[in-house]
Amino acid sequence: MGRWIEKHSRELGCLALLAVTLAVLLRPVPFREFAHSDRATEFLVIAFVGGTDAVREARPSRAEIAPLLAELEEGTVHFYGRQRNISWSGEQQVYSFWLNHAEGDQGVLDARFDLRSDGLLYTPLYVGDWSLGYACYQLKGCDLAGAVEQMNALLDLPTD
Repeated sequence: MGRWIEKHSRELGCLALLAVTLAVLLRPVPFREFAHSDRATEFLVIAFVGGTDAVREARPSRAEIAPLLAELEEGTVHFYGRQRNISWSGEQQVYSFWLNHAEGDQGVLDARFDLRSDGLLYTPLYVGDWSLGYACYQLKGCDLAGAVEQMNALLDLPTD
């Protein structure tokens, strides 16, 4: 047995490193860490309701978006998989978020994601100019219905 371990130690080491890397990458993270919402100073939110055309767009100030961020920051983000496209049914809504901050005279993108009203988060995956679809995450642990109400109010959309 000792000889087998000695012979395959490199492969075992690589497998252990891969396991640790995946465990770190796939662990649930707080929304604040996922979106870097604590350092963002500029915000863009776009709503898509039942179709692919943008319904509303808002560029709220930090003060205007603070209650929504506080609600979302109560949650954690869990890796869910990969999808080629964002899909949603007619009663669901999708909100696109861009969170930025300034460094000197340049804007820096902190996070770009799409949040579906059922809590699925999508982040685009690219290699160069090639789109690989989206990494999908599930937002858990926050009042999602309350967050959707706040997003609709922010975008001046009707609430149910």
